[in-house]
Amino acid sequence: MSASGTSAVCTSTDDLKASITGLKDVNITANGTSAVSGQFTKIKQDFATLKADAKGQYTPQVNALSGALDKLGASLDAAKASVNAGTLSALASAAGSVVTAGTNLVTAVSSTC
Repeated sequence: MSASGTSAVCTSTDDLKASITGLKDVNITANGTSAVSGQFTKIKQDFATLKADAKGQYTPQVNALSGALDKLGASLDAAKASVNAGTLSALASAAGSVVTAGTNLVTAVSSTC
């Protein structure tokens, strides 16, 4: 990978890492779905940038995060439609999966930075 390509991946990885940290720090019980929704949007944007910059590399980690984001989106929609202990629990679980998958991707990419 070229130096400029590596630099772009490293920058987008840092952005994604910050967004994932933001999601990890959200208190769903106290701040509700809007706080998760904001971080979800940021993560999706940063993930799209990272995927473009990575140019097909890190496929297992990219696919894992993509799946986790799909699940988080569905859980977020369900919680917005009907806020209750079950939907909030599912939302927290899905958020945890995104944090794990995102951290795995960040770790894989960081090894090249």
